[in-house]
Amino acid sequence: MSETAFRRPLALSDTQTHYCPGCTHGIIHRIIAEVIDELGVRQRTIGVAPVGCSVLAFNYFTTDFLEASHGRAPAVATGLKRAHPDRIVFAYQGDGDLASIGVAEIVHCANRGEKVTVIFVNNAIYGMTGGGEGNTPGCGR
Repeated sequence: MSETAFRRPLALSDTQTHYCPGCTHGIIHRIIAEVIDELGVRQRTIGVAPVGCSVLAFNYFTTDFLEASHGRAPAVATGLKRAHPDRIVFAYQGDGDLASIGVAEIVHCANRGEKVTVIFVNNAIYGMTGGGEGNTPGCGR
């Protein structure tokens, strides 16, 4: 009799990926979904996905999601958390989005001590902003 040792987290949808081969977004999505499940907060979680590779993050999670303008995910997450203080709010941002165009947003969000989580994915390519696209092995951009 076999026992299942590995299964998809409930917070992760059963969707085929659009990410480039070799990209780590899928692994990061899985880790986030596992944490959401482990904490038992799936029904109270809202994610924020901005422009860039993470723009379709809403396809991969079974939580509520909101889109944000390029670099503005911390500001949108702040508004969501203030409007719904009982919710768990997280933003999922790539390096071009957070460390380039959105650096002021994240600095001010942190300085104010907002009660949101920002996940910073540094894949070092600035793939959607034209900085150094194609530098990550397997990236087809």
